[in-house]
Amino acid sequence: MRSAGAIVRVGYPWWLRPFLHRRTIAITLGRRIYVAAGHATDALLRHELVHVRQAEQLGVPRFLWRYAAEYIRNRRRGMAHDDAYRAISFEAEAFAAEREQPV
Repeated sequence: MRSAGAIVRVGYPWWLRPFLHRRTIAITLGRRIYVAAGHATDALLRHELVHVRQAEQLGVPRFLWRYAAEYIRNRRRGMAHDDAYRAISFEAEAFAAEREQPV
């Protein structure tokens, strides 16, 4: 399945699985969106497509660096995993897009 230059795959490649949090239902790496079986919804795809755009604008290495740095900074401030994840600026933008109603 393709959308806006993105490639959506159901399931995760073997090499990625050891790095994923157990509750991960989707992850975007560059233009590739990996979604756990049974979780591909329009809202989730809107969320992940924001990450595709963010990575295109910044470049994948810079996007990943900033994403990880924000998460680590949030954790060092004492936030729990879920709070630290949701406080990442890239995630705040993606969650906002997830809530938008398509026209």
